[in-house]
This record gives sequence, structure tokens and C-alpha cells, in this order.
Amino acid sequence: MTAVRAIRGMMCGAGIALLVAGCGTDSEGTATPVTTTTGLPIAAEAPSSFDPCTDIPPEILASESLVPDGLDSNVDGGQGIKWRGCGYVAPDSYAVGITTTNLTLPVVRDNDRFVVRHEYTVDGRAAMAVDAADDPDVRASCTFYVEMAGGSLELSMDNPASNDKTGHLDTCGLALGLAEKVAPLIPDA
Repeated sequence: MTAVRAIRGMMCGAGIALLVAGCGTDSEGTATPVTTTTGLPIAAEAPSSFDPCTDIPPEILASESLVPDGLDSNVDGGQGIKWRGCGYVAPDSYAVGITTTNLTLPVVRDNDRFVVRHEYTVDGRAAMAVDAADDPDVRASCTFYVEMAGGSLELSMDNPASNDKTGHLDTCGLALGLAEKVAPLIPDA
């Protein structure tokens, strides 16, 4: 999970490079969207219509041999970025943080610190796989986003070559396979 946390840490810090223009509340105490200097807004909160800790059935987790990693994946990052979810690990295989985030696909795509590897449609939703622009081994990690109202579902996957079961496989291909199982569970609104 070190690479997953490094990716998230890069996005929390200077990595997302959004320079937030403002976040506040309206007169009734409701959070208002954060607007980036590029003009691309993010919601004040991560989407709550899907909970990656409780809304993924045990059968799907078992199909990937995933078990909870016991680490806290709820993060309030810098610049108003938020993640809500859980981390999982498959023994001798990959580790993945499955979270909802207020980052939208356009915000991630517009960040020059990331390289979009592939764009997809998963269960009728826009999706994309990205890597850090300076990642020395793009095969070993992948951050995969599936569009949601108010942000996205993020799969931050780490799959070092030393993993016996999946270390020889492309991590974004693994993330796509997992996204195809999880995306149908996301409510439309």
C-alpha cells in the first residue's frame, strides 16, 4: 500500500496543483463547491451515495481475494480534496484503496502531474486510468477513476513485480477488471 499512499499523498500535497480559490458555506451552513484556479470546481465533500466499505458485497471481494487492510482510508487532503472509503489487499497480489473522492475526471485530466493512460466507459460511466507523470514503473501502480455525481470512485492500486499472483500483470488492467465489478453498484444519483 506504500505506492497507493504515495499517490494519494502527492495529490494531497502539491501534486494536484489546483490552488483552491475558495471554499465556504452559504448563509444556511451548506458547504459550497471549491473552485480551482483553472476554473474547474470540486464539490465540498466526497460523494456519499456509495460507501466502498459497506456497499461492495462479500462475493465481489472474495472473487478478487480481497480482505480489508485495516488502515484508515478516509483522508481530508489539502486544497479541499477528500477521500472516503477502505483499503483492501489480496495476498501475493495487489493492494487497492477504494474510495469516493470529490475529484472529478476533468480535474484529474487537467492536472499536468498526471498522465492519462487510457479512457474507458465502465457500466455506462466515463472512466480513466492515470499514472503520476514521473512514475518510473507505470506497470506497478495505477489510479483508476469512475465518474460519479459530485466526484468519482477512485481505485488506487499497487501491484509490485514481486507479487507472485499478479506482479507480471499490468496494474491498470487489474484496476479496470475490478472497476467493472464495482461500478454497477454505484447509484445513479
